Amino acid sequence: MVMASGELDRPRLLFFDVSTGPRPAFYLPRLCARYDVHVMWIPSGNEVKDRARAAEFDKWCGHTTMRDQQEAESRLVAFGRSWGAHGIMGFGEMTMEPVHAAANALGLPANSAWSMRALRNKLEQRRMLAKAGVPVPAFAEVHSLDQLREAFDQVGAPAILKPLAGAGSMATFRVDDPAELAAVWTAACASYASDPRGGDAQDFILEEFLIGVSPYTDPRYGPYTSVESLVQQGRIRHLAVTDKLLLMRNFRENGGILPSVLGGELVEELYECATKAINAMGITNSGVHTEIMFTAKGPRVIEVNSRLGGGVTEMLHDSCGFDSVLARAAIATGRPQPEFPKPVRSAGYYTLQAPDFEAVLVQAPSADELRALPEITDAEVPYAIGSRPAWQQGTPGGTIARITAVADGPQPLLDLYDSLKPGGMFKFRPVEPSV
Repeated sequence: MVMASGELDRPRLLFFDVSTGPRPAFYLPRLCARYDVHVMWIPSGNEVKDRARAAEFDKWCGHTTMRDQQEAESRLVAFGRSWGAHGIMGFGEMTMEPVHAAANALGLPANSAWSMRALRNKLEQRRMLAKAGVPVPAFAEVHSLDQLREAFDQVGAPAILKPLAGAGSMATFRVDDPAELAAVWTAACASYASDPRGGDAQDFILEEFLIGVSPYTDPRYGPYTSVESLVQQGRIRHLAVTDKLLLMRNFRENGGILPSVLGGELVEELYECATKAINAMGITNSGVHTEIMFTAKGPRVIEVNSRLGGGVTEMLHDSCGFDSVLARAAIATGRPQPEFPKPVRSAGYYTLQAPDFEAVLVQAPSADELRALPEITDAEVPYAIGSRPAWQQGTPGGTIARITAVADGPQPLLDLYDSLKPGGMFKFRPVEPSV
């Protein structure tokens, strides 16, 4: 039930914090102005970073640590019940399952359990989309090299192999030739096992590789996009279309810019495609990030996520002042959402990617130097000079800088990206192979 405005002046909001998504310094001032907030989080093991994280939480609210992701749901339920939480929320992909499961257990607004299982399992997601009549690429489940060979015969070339529960381009590989299958399978399993978000399970899906046909005139945009939406009690509100920058190899994302430069008719077609996907997945209470490929046969859904896209929170704020932090808190607690104003500026979010080979970062600006540039509103540089970025771990591991920027139009933001990407402000030296 949606609470009337003023029915509960300071609802208790339980927040599950992970390292992805908006930083605490961004979201906590907003939440704590309206809610009594308690944060639960998992220490990284890096004492310096964990102390800084705890100190940031100390400024705003109470907080509690957990051992690992496996106990997140039970700990959220136990604390939420004893504290009398009115809502539970989180931002990153890895928070979604425990947050919604705990909210369901406490009778709080959430997506259903079956919807969340499908959203975290790419095979079930494909099945549900196909059942609802949403066009999907050919796909097959894979748990062994023999099954991969059978799946490749069924799906055809080119194809893409990815984990069933992957995120951030983790362990994702393109396959063009049957002769590559053994090597790709070995590489995918090793990559998944070595990734902090992965494990030993060999649970993959092989999909037909969607061939993109770009509608953009500027070649710096990729042939795919995303629709950012909010859903409350099944009512869908589309906020924006994000135009994506070209991917790096291994499907690593460099970021995007909103609002879209695409014409109104095409944007409406994208909204219609996202609406069908959201309804097919049974999403009722959450942010939604729907990735869509432009193909010769029209828009095709790549995947649906029960969260807003990376950087979208900050971009919406910079573009039109919309506070999606409070909007999602309203969904989590059953309160009315704020109005969405029309975007007045272009906003960008960059996840600059390292080269796809062993290399040492030899030149990089500091975060303060980046923030001094006129368009940049915030910056984070996770790798120090002399480091070797973990590009094998997909977009998160390969990211050498996270940057938000704003301008009066998209052109300055595209030019800014050209100056930032490797070879510009960031330079690398290949690591010589050991003899």
